[in-house]
Order: sequence, then C-alpha cells, then structure tokens
Amino acid sequence: MRARSLAAVLAIALGVSTVAPSAHAAPPTAADVASAKKLFEQGLKLYNEGSYREALAAFLRANDVSPRASIQRNIAQCNRDLKDFASAYDAYQTLLTKYGATMSAADRRSVQRAIDELAMLSGTVRVTVTEPGAAVAIDGHDAGTTPVAAPVRLSLGSHVVTVTKAGFETLQKEVKLAGGDEARVDGPLQPEVTTGHLAVTAPANAKVEVFVDGTDMGAAPWEGDLKPGVHIVEGRGTDHSAAPKQIDVPKHARVDMVLDVASRTGHVQVDSHTSDAAIFVDGTQVGTGVWEGMLPEGEHQLSIQASGRREYKRAFLVHAGESFVADAPLEGDSSAPRYEGIYSGLALFGFATPSGASNFITQACPPDSGCQTSSPLGAGLAVRVGYAFGWISVEGMALGTYDYSTGSLSYPGTSTTDAARTESYAFHRFGGGGAVGARVSSLDPHLRFTGSALGGVVAMGNLFVQSATSVASATVPGEPAGNTNQTTSSTTTYTAPVLIFDAGVLVGWPNAVKVHIAALAMFEFVGGGANGGSFGGTKLGNLGQDISFSTPARQIAGGTQVFIGPVIGFDLGL
Repeated sequence: MRARSLAAVLAIALGVSTVAPSAHAAPPTAADVASAKKLFEQGLKLYNEGSYREALAAFLRANDVSPRASIQRNIAQCNRDLKDFASAYDAYQTLLTKYGATMSAADRRSVQRAIDELAMLSGTVRVTVTEPGAAVAIDGHDAGTTPVAAPVRLSLGSHVVTVTKAGFETLQKEVKLAGGDEARVDGPLQPEVTTGHLAVTAPANAKVEVFVDGTDMGAAPWEGDLKPGVHIVEGRGTDHSAAPKQIDVPKHARVDMVLDVASRTGHVQVDSHTSDAAIFVDGTQVGTGVWEGMLPEGEHQLSIQASGRREYKRAFLVHAGESFVADAPLEGDSSAPRYEGIYSGLALFGFATPSGASNFITQACPPDSGCQTSSPLGAGLAVRVGYAFGWISVEGMALGTYDYSTGSLSYPGTSTTDAARTESYAFHRFGGGGAVGARVSSLDPHLRFTGSALGGVVAMGNLFVQSATSVASATVPGEPAGNTNQTTSSTTTYTAPVLIFDAGVLVGWPNAVKVHIAALAMFEFVGGGANGGSFGGTKLGNLGQDISFSTPARQIAGGTQVFIGPVIGFDLGL
C-alpha cells in the first residue's frame, strides 16, 4: 500500500480501477476489446502529441476494460515521461510480474533495467507502527491501515507520513528520500490527551473559593484538568472576591492564572429574558441569558446584546454584602432591516412609442399628399401597493397616462368648391387603469435591485384637433389664402388589456423612504383599432375619395401599442 501516485489520482478521477483483474475475472467481450483498442489508439495519438497526462488516462481506461502487456508498458512509459518515477516503477514491476512469462528474454531484460533505474530515482517508506487499525496517510493521501506489510514507494524528496487512530495522539513524521533510500516510521502510538490543565492561585492574604463555570472547585490555590475551550473563573469569599474572567484552556496545555482579588463584594443577578443574549459586565462577557455572581463594591457597567434586539446598557452600584438584581428584558431593534410586510410607492414616468403612431394618417395616406406624422410622446403617474414575502412580492398598481402626437397632409384642390389647403392634426390620448402581478427584489439594506411584471386593463379617452389652412387656388374664386378652420373631434374611449414591466434599483435606508429609479415597458393591445370623434359637417374633399374616409369617423389608435421610458419615484415601507 503506498501513497496515491499520479496514475492512481487520474484513475480515481476517471472512475477507472488501477487494480489488475484477478485470474478468475471473466474474459473481456468482443465489445470490450474494441473499446480498449479505441482507447489505446487514442492514448497513442495523445502520447505522440506530447500530452502524456491525457495519454496515461486513456491507457488506464483501456487496461481496465481489456488488460494487455502493450497497454501496461505504455502506462509505465507515460508515468516515466511525467517523472512520476514511483508509479513508473510499480507499472514496470506489474508488467514483469503479470506478463513476464510471455515476454522474450530481451524484453524481460529491458524491463528489469528500467526497474533498476527507477529504483534509484525513487525510495520507499516502511511504516512499522504496531498499533493495529491505525489510518496511514502520506502527503495527505490514504496509504492504508496498520499493519502495513510492504514498504510504500515514493518519489524523491520530502514526504509527510501521518498515522491516526481514535483514542490516540496523531503521529506525524517528515521523511526525506534520496535515490534507493528506505525510511522508517515507527511508534508506538500514545494514548490521546483530551483535556487541558488549569492552575488558579490567589494572593496569600485573600481567602476565596475558586468557581469554574459556576461550580465550586475548592479553596485557592486550585488546579485540575478541564475540557478544552473557554471557561469562566471567579473567586468568592467573605471579605474578598475576584470578578468573573474568561480564560481559554487549550488542549494538552497548562494555563496558570492568578485571581485579581478585590475586597468587599456584592452579589449581582441579571435576567435578560432572552436565552441567547450575551451579558457583559465591565466589558467582559460573564454569561448568556441569565447570570449571577459576585462583583467588587463600586460602580460597574452592564451591557446585554442579542441579534435583532436593541442593546441594553446601564451603570449600577454594588454595595458590599448586598445584592443587586437587574431585570432587563430586551426590546426589538426597529432599525434592523425587515423584508416582509406592506409597502407602497409613487412614481412619475415618461415614455416614447417605438412602435410609432397608428392613427388614420399613418394607416391610409393618399398618394402625393405629403403625409407627416410623429410618434406619440407622453408621461404618467403610478401608485403601487404590495406585500413582500422576502425577495418576492405581490403588487397592485393604479396608473394614469397622457400622450400627444401630430400629423399633417396637403391637398392641391381639384374643384371650384374644394380649395387647396394644408390639414394638420393634434392627437390626444388620456386615461388610466390598474394592474396586478409580482415583483422580485434583492435584500440589501441600502441598494436593492428590483423588477416586476404586471397585467391589467386600461380605459383610454381619445380626441384630435384638425386645423385646415387654405392656400391660393385658381379653382375656388374668392377663397383667401391663409384662411384657417379648426375643428375638435368628440372624445371616444376604448378599453384594452395591458402588460407592464419594469427593472431598476431602490436606493435608501431600511424601513424608510427609498428612491426608485427604473426603466419601464408597457404594452397595450388595442385590437382592430379605436375610432376617435368626428368632424361633424367639415368637408374632407379628395381625402374621402382617395382613401376610405367617406365617414366622419377617424381611427386614432389600433393594434399593439408599445411604450418605453424612464421611471423615477419613491417607495415607503420595507
């Protein structure tokens, strides 16, 4: 049994056994032979490319599927090229032992020469610890359990051998190997020491009892074995006392402690009503939850601390021979961040419409009319209320929006009653609605990343203002140029489903106001279109002939409306 070599580590990583099949193992099948051949050829290719580590892995897998002398020889050669001389020695030794009977005399001599050379490039460690069942590790790798019958072959240099067993002290030894060396690691293992030793003394004129963790250990001086760790030691006497003090007693070590004795003491009892609260007296922790002990006469500082609670602090006086009781229930800390509960928010947002306008001018523009339209621009106000369950929340939103766009056309005038003119339009859309959905937020107290997805309904009002300005025309005698008629349509509404998404950050303080900065995307699904108001009796001239606007009704919005823009606001609550 020896420390893991490079070959063994690779084999374990690949799930390949490095132990040669027994004489009674089933012979490889035709599929096994084919698989091993493929792996062998892959290993040869990698070896020829200089990828010795990868080639070794392929040869190990091939040897596990269908062992052959040629594969074993290549395993040995790869280890040698990787300068893992101990693994190469073992591989050549296995080759000679397992396949020597079928090898030629020249091949056997060649393998033996390689073994002899590698023996001088490696060394062995013999573990002779007599305690049975102890775990042996070399350089942190398992090397079996005692008794270890055979020496473990290793590469040259320094190695650390560790022998461990429950109930015994760990034996660790560093060995240095030169070519052909054999180092020895022997015992016996020593029984494990599980305690530390504490010795407590007091000034000669002070008669005090030594208390360790609240237990009376007898009069000072006192010494004894304790479990390793931190202990609280104090001295109590009729005329003298020593304040509680924490002392760390390491395993195997002896600690000497002199009690800091003071005359005139009083009894103190503290109850925090919180089991995990740490109780400090004069800056030293003396207990958890509830504590009582003796303190010197005079003023002392009491501090009680617990996670999620407001620190309790006060000064108190101890009088000789009297008792002082501090009943100190801790209060909740309102400054601690909360991530569950109700929150609200108010935000302003602006938006543009990358989908463009969908009014009647963009939908059906007569030829040569010089149509021009602008994409709607708008703004809105949103009020949000939600309930957070940690990082995820259920949220409702009420919002109102307004957007504005323009359009224009030109007409040459084609009859004595139809003057040449320019028509311009101002489109107004306004309304609001509500949506519900979910929001996710990170849980940092001051900078929280947040995003939401909500669905709902909006109801929008629509109207447009038409301005028709005449130009000089020979077709309409007496029609003055620059004459302008303006008409406002009636208001028409539509109701549409809406999806709202936002992503941004909340910046502020826990359980207080936070600034909300985000980007918003809103999708309205208007459907086949919404009709705005009418012109009443206003003539449309060629417009009614060139495109299907023979009735006063005019489409203001239709299809899917996309709105994208920034959001700024504030949140209250969590």
